[in-house]
Amino acid sequence: MGSPQNGITMRLLAAASALTVALLTGAATASAADVGANDDSAKYAADGGVALYGEMTALGLRQTVIGVRFKPSEPIVIQDKALLDRVIPSALDAGLEVVLAVYPYPSRELEAGLGSPSLFGSYVAAVASIYPEVKRFVVGNEPNQTAFWRPQFAGQANASASAFGPYLAAAYDALKAADPNITVVGVGLSPRGNDRPDAKNNVSTSPVRFLRALGVWYRKSGRTRPLMDAFSFHPYPRRAIDPLDRGYSWPNAGFVNLDRVKQALWDAFNGTAQPTTVEGLKLHLDEMGWQVDTAGLAGYSGRENVPVTDELTQAAIYGELIRRAACDSDIASLSFFGFRDDGARTGFQAALERLDGSLRPAAETVRAAIAETAAGCRVPQEAWRPHADVVGASVAVASAGGSGVAARIGAGEDAHAVVCVRALTSRALAGDSGSRRAAPVGSKLCRTAAVAGLRPRTVPLPKPEGAYGRAEVSVELRAESNRARRTVVVTETALRS
Repeated sequence: MGSPQNGITMRLLAAASALTVALLTGAATASAADVGANDDSAKYAADGGVALYGEMTALGLRQTVIGVRFKPSEPIVIQDKALLDRVIPSALDAGLEVVLAVYPYPSRELEAGLGSPSLFGSYVAAVASIYPEVKRFVVGNEPNQTAFWRPQFAGQANASASAFGPYLAAAYDALKAADPNITVVGVGLSPRGNDRPDAKNNVSTSPVRFLRALGVWYRKSGRTRPLMDAFSFHPYPRRAIDPLDRGYSWPNAGFVNLDRVKQALWDAFNGTAQPTTVEGLKLHLDEMGWQVDTAGLAGYSGRENVPVTDELTQAAIYGELIRRAACDSDIASLSFFGFRDDGARTGFQAALERLDGSLRPAAETVRAAIAETAAGCRVPQEAWRPHADVVGASVAVASAGGSGVAARIGAGEDAHAVVCVRALTSRALAGDSGSRRAAPVGSKLCRTAAVAGLRPRTVPLPKPEGAYGRAEVSVELRAESNRARRTVVVTETALRS
């Protein structure tokens, strides 16, 4: 298809937003994000994690995330309580903030109908009462993945978000009743999902669509309290060999696609009692990591189960992650998954320490980046603003075969398009026989089309009746995630004779 004709006039009409967002244009406005590690291995250390936590603080890490499972078939049993009794004091004594990530598991018990939101709420309240020193709880662990929540779908519709929502709400209410000073962080969302209920394996929901479904449930529930004080996200790369700037296709999201997550939160909860990042909701990136090659190293077993990067590349990425996080005022913390490697290569080897306790190059890079960003970001920053229009909308129109027209439509997200064409004819302006303008005549011919995010498509239209030289083409795009967000493009184009 050829480029638009010269002289085409185009206007973008975005839906008006009642929300005014200020820009942060001054230097050093963002404070540094806290850096930590998500690592349960200290539970099983003979010294209760004393040495491991000491090594973490020596590198400048400030927090440790420890998992606590709620087993639906044993709702009154605090899982691994004896181990938690040992490691939590060790972490606190080392000067680390302890974050407990509490979530239902295994997912097959949820699918079997065991457990309930009220039992889960009672469980997290009991954990909070046993460990009153812990002031931050992450509620949920990748509920958009089958491994952690079943079922994901009911027919073709997402089911995991509306099932998880009551669990998050119950935990929020129970934790706030136990201690109003506790920060409740939801959801622990995975960066990826295939949105395919018929997939042969790994049936899962993309993060953007999970948040949309969670917002739909929340609005229908009539709840007038928030679900969370902050939001947890796991921005792993699509592959460990990917560079930091290679993100995901929409509607999945990695670190460089956090704007999608922020927009999805705004689309889901704007105008409700649940704050979005615009109202100060902070992001906690509680799991991330680039797996590295461990070939030839003592102690590791099995074969690598994914393509892996090298240690120097990992180090460069980790340093850049910390620097960029310091320059995003919405990010409160980030934690690498694993401070020390798993021994089995079927596990995860993305840590700052190798299995034998020796430090990877990433450890020194992380230490230096933490020190470098201690005062926050020194680059002038601009706050993220929610879109009132369709993200990345683009429209190009030209004449096509058979005297018709074709509209090439693109968007940075899934959108629904209504494409219309009608004839233009010249007529004199009132009171001035020497001036003429194009005016639409006749009825519109319209077609609808689905536009996939980042995948432009061409929509052909027939020649409108009565058109002899030019035609008017209008395209209205509405975002799949929020139909109130729209972009309208009106264009003129010449027709082939």
